[in-house]
Amino acid sequence: MDWVYDNKYLVQNSSTYKYYASGQWQVISGSPTEQDYLNYGMDDISIIPESAWSQLQGEVELCYYTDDPTKTEASFNIETYPFTLAEEWEDKEIKIIEYTDDPNQTESTITIETEPFTLYDELGDSVDVLYYTDDPSKTSAELNITANYSPLDELEGDFDVVTWTNDEEVIAGTRDMMLTYDALPFEQLIVQPTDMALYGDVKKVIATKVTGNSPEGILRMAASFDSGLTWKTYRFNKWLDLDIQNTTLFKRKGMNLDTLNAIPEKDLIGITRIAYYFDSSKHYENSYLLDEVKMVVDAPRHTVELRDMSLQLLNTTATINLTFSGNKLTGVLEDADQGKVKYRVFLNGKTYYPADGNFTRLAASPFNIELNIDERNVHFGVENTLKVEFQDYWGAVDSWETQFIGSYSGLMFMDESGDFLSDTFGGILKQLDYGVIIAGQTTLTKRVRIKNLLGYAVDHVYLEMDKKFETDGVEVQLSRQADPFLPIEYLTYGLIQPEDSIDFYIRIATDIHAKPNPNGNFEMKVTADRV
Repeated sequence: MDWVYDNKYLVQNSSTYKYYASGQWQVISGSPTEQDYLNYGMDDISIIPESAWSQLQGEVELCYYTDDPTKTEASFNIETYPFTLAEEWEDKEIKIIEYTDDPNQTESTITIETEPFTLYDELGDSVDVLYYTDDPSKTSAELNITANYSPLDELEGDFDVVTWTNDEEVIAGTRDMMLTYDALPFEQLIVQPTDMALYGDVKKVIATKVTGNSPEGILRMAASFDSGLTWKTYRFNKWLDLDIQNTTLFKRKGMNLDTLNAIPEKDLIGITRIAYYFDSSKHYENSYLLDEVKMVVDAPRHTVELRDMSLQLLNTTATINLTFSGNKLTGVLEDADQGKVKYRVFLNGKTYYPADGNFTRLAASPFNIELNIDERNVHFGVENTLKVEFQDYWGAVDSWETQFIGSYSGLMFMDESGDFLSDTFGGILKQLDYGVIIAGQTTLTKRVRIKNLLGYAVDHVYLEMDKKFETDGVEVQLSRQADPFLPIEYLTYGLIQPEDSIDFYIRIATDIHAKPNPNGNFEMKVTADRV
């Protein structure tokens, strides 16, 4: 007789166990039992679509159940997007653990290839050298260091060299005094001040350096796609944001010459400027000489002959598509002429953004607008007016305006009467007061509502009590329903659309031995994932 064994699967994510059914993830309360696996476990996880897997954020664990007594292990084949170890290990500490059963081996050697650096890069300008000897006649030690150094290295910023002379020709102004000195430049950040004039699509960027016999310094580069407003570096075959004002970060993560030259055509679309970081170490006689950076552009090569023509300039006013929800202004500002655009925002007739009342800098169209309105500038419970003025490159001005009732933003807690219990920043507005609680008793149940005032939908809502407020003999219990009240440590909910709300219930159970506390408090935390 052949035995038929059960093989069931569950997925653990965000501290909850889930199974996929009816086109969506279903949640199992608490830790699954054997009966949960039999009732809800999936027979085949390969049928779960990619769109469902993408909804899971953070760590995902596959849980496997079988009643086959001969089964000792299980294996899964997982298909992911290609990635490299460099992407996974970036900015992380790496430890290599070696095992050997060779009793004669006393040490190991690991060879790692890195970008060039000096001890000065790692240790800085101040180092303590500790010296040990068991020579009883040794009473002192000396350390000799050979380095390129000048007292001028200690001077920060610009300085003047002042001298005195009795040379009559210099005094008379017929001959100039000359000062000659040898030095290496400080690290330099050079930012291209204007956009590159490109008359076609960029095919390739080619940078060349001046070769020499001396050791090379450091050259790093970054690119901008919005006329210098933000900067990016190309790492792991994609563009990543980079703060070029942080020279330490620029030096570590900026592109070197080979990386810039290897960027494929599809990733060069829209490039407008390049920034450069040069560093010729003051401790070594090295430098970096950049010969040229040129763009290979697919542009028309044949000339056009024009005769007896007239030119008429037509301008289309820019348009804007905005929404305001959850104290967030989002939308797109664009110009049909593909020209540049700018905007400014007024709140209740007063300047809000930019703070000086001027328009923003001109930016390429279409331009995405994402602006949070600080509720501290909003009039609560009454009508507020939000106005956006926008302008195209030729000066044509238009505006968009909306009215809204001032309120908080976020996942907001409310009591049964609809009053907010806390504000956007976590400040307490109203206590959920249970009065005097006698040890050994359980309080009445209070209903609490959580409302989505974020302005966008959220999923995987997770509610729990803050553990740091726990007290021996006192337990704050949560339940999805009031009758019957089914206590649970945490509550989870699925998709919540903007302005929607969910209700849950809270009570306090005490032990007869609970110690008195005249000012006992507890706090609740809520987390969710943006859809």
